[in-house]
Amino acid sequence: MLQWLKRPFRRVQEREEEGTWRALSPVYTPHEPRDIYARCYEAYHTNPLAFAIIEMTTAFVLGKGISIDAEHPRVRDVLRTFWNDPANLMDERIYQMCTELALYGEIFVRFFINKYDGTVRIRLIDPQLIDEIETDPQDIETPLRFRQRPTGAFSQQETWYRAGEEMLHFAINKVSNERRGSSDLITLLPWLQRYKDWLTDRVRINQYKSAFLYDVTVRGADRRTLDRKRLEYAYPPEPGSVIIHNEAEEWKAVQPNINANDAREDGRAIKLMIAAGAGLPEHYLADSSHGNRATASEMTLPTLLKFERRQRVIRHILSCILDRVIFEAQEAGRLSRHINVRYEISMPEIDVDDNQSLATAMHQMVLALGEAKMQGWVSDETAMRLLFKFAGEEVNVYDEIARIAHSRGLRKE
Repeated sequence: MLQWLKRPFRRVQEREEEGTWRALSPVYTPHEPRDIYARCYEAYHTNPLAFAIIEMTTAFVLGKGISIDAEHPRVRDVLRTFWNDPANLMDERIYQMCTELALYGEIFVRFFINKYDGTVRIRLIDPQLIDEIETDPQDIETPLRFRQRPTGAFSQQETWYRAGEEMLHFAINKVSNERRGSSDLITLLPWLQRYKDWLTDRVRINQYKSAFLYDVTVRGADRRTLDRKRLEYAYPPEPGSVIIHNEAEEWKAVQPNINANDAREDGRAIKLMIAAGAGLPEHYLADSSHGNRATASEMTLPTLLKFERRQRVIRHILSCILDRVIFEAQEAGRLSRHINVRYEISMPEIDVDDNQSLATAMHQMVLALGEAKMQGWVSDETAMRLLFKFAGEEVNVYDEIARIAHSRGLRKE
């Protein structure tokens, strides 16, 4: 009997085999923060699902970008100068900040101040370089300084940065007794790896299922005849060729019997675990085969609330940075200490369909409040308070009335 492979069907090498076999226990048991950062960074760059989860968060939270504005023109100029400074490029840097915040669970913002003109430049410090956060002994939520480990090959000098003055720290996904934040991927890492392994196994199985070999039987042949046939058939016939032999030979194509026809539900179960941990609907992870449009719409609501919460975090980070920009401008004399420094950060809307419904309902409510005002049932202050509350905006009614009166006075002049 003479056998060979028509397509490679060799055993997996031992080294590869060791790399594909995994224990049933959790595959992710980090002990050091740097190990956590390295694993999350690797998953982001090598696992398509991990990349999609992080990038989807940034896309929803920041959309096409954000804008800033200020009531006083001089404050507006200071903020926009900082925002558009080629050394800052905040229109692009905000995406980097949002991505790294989701990836590492924290960001460290380093300030560089020009004491002559009060201009501010910022940089993000790799969280892997910060190996210690010193906090108030009585209040773990109040950082005092941050230590950056030596970075150069020949440098043994550590660097300490004063919290608030030289560096700011922002963290997410942490509890009250933690100093460091946690990545959005940290609970997903084992399942991301398992799903990747499952897909890899499916590719191998499909490859092996398409492999086959020829089983050649030579009847009544002795050893010398078999050796001669083995040399004669040293190379398998090309696809589409014709094999001619007499009744003493029998050729038969043999395929491996791998019973793994449909494992879709196995993969879906793993992906569902990833989707649940990421707070995303299943159809966000490229699987729209289950459910309908109404179900998908209902599943989206918790996800949108999650992204809105992250928007508030980004707004807080930017507010801290812009407050520092204004403070340094006042220290350098570019702005008066008595000037109106109020500014506004406009975040992109997340759910357009929800906004259209809100606009329709808002129009109806304005008509109803106008009718109630004409009937003398509500005051201007109450009507405005109800309107802003319905819109989900936190606006001081009396300040708004003052602004309206001021605007009307300017138009009369």
